[in-house]
Amino acid sequence: MFLLAFSPVSLASDRQLIEAKVCQAGKPKCVELVIRKMQQRYQPLAKQCDHDALFALAYLRTTQTFLKTIDEINYNNPATVVREDALFADYYFRAYDAYHTGKGYVPPAWQIAFDAAQRRSVSGSGNLILGFNAHIQRDLPFVLYELYLRGRPVSYKDHIRVNEFLQQVNILPELARKFDPTIDEDTPGDADDLQRFQLIAQWREGAYRNFERLRDASTNTQRIKIAAEIEAQTAATAFILRQAFSYPPGIDSSERDAYCQAQRKQK
Repeated sequence: MFLLAFSPVSLASDRQLIEAKVCQAGKPKCVELVIRKMQQRYQPLAKQCDHDALFALAYLRTTQTFLKTIDEINYNNPATVVREDALFADYYFRAYDAYHTGKGYVPPAWQIAFDAAQRRSVSGSGNLILGFNAHIQRDLPFVLYELYLRGRPVSYKDHIRVNEFLQQVNILPELARKFDPTIDEDTPGDADDLQRFQLIAQWREGAYRNFERLRDASTNTQRIKIAAEIEAQTAATAFILRQAFSYPPGIDSSERDAYCQAQRKQK
């Protein structure tokens, strides 16, 4: 794997989605495969009111929206974006599995995000933003670079067009209803929805620029340095976000967890 040349990323032990024939071909059926795997992983987290469930559901709904809109958005090369979807999911699954099994490399930004979920130390909004930071700012540059090395690069135009479907994703009401009602309190209204999307778009722009830095590095030593900078910067952002969304002294996740359990019992 190319990342081993400049970043200590271990390979997933199970078959990666990107290696499936439908994903290699960039067919929409690949996205259906990704969704099935996301659903399988999300369901037990939801039953346990695990704090990792919030990002898992947000990612699942985002991927479902991607599939629903794939024919509506004028991608120059839809197959490349489908492959990106599969490999992007692989990176998340790989980090999650490495953290929860203790086997493999866990990127620092993901370490902070998973620690916060396991320790139940941040609000639902915190779980979301920590996941977004790790997956967009940390994972995405490496995903784009790996696709480039595979000879399946995603063009900048298609990278920008992805924002068109992302702007249609609004998962806060469902997350608030199922897991943490304070999510709507933390980010109410259309103005905050727009602000949140703008942050994601900004992070995606930065991720593409970091991909270009990796791609255009003149030596492997320079590429290793750039990779280390990406790891350090996203970890620093995660640290700040964890502090910002941590429960204050005297308050913990008990109320949120009880609410989630009550919603589960009503089903």
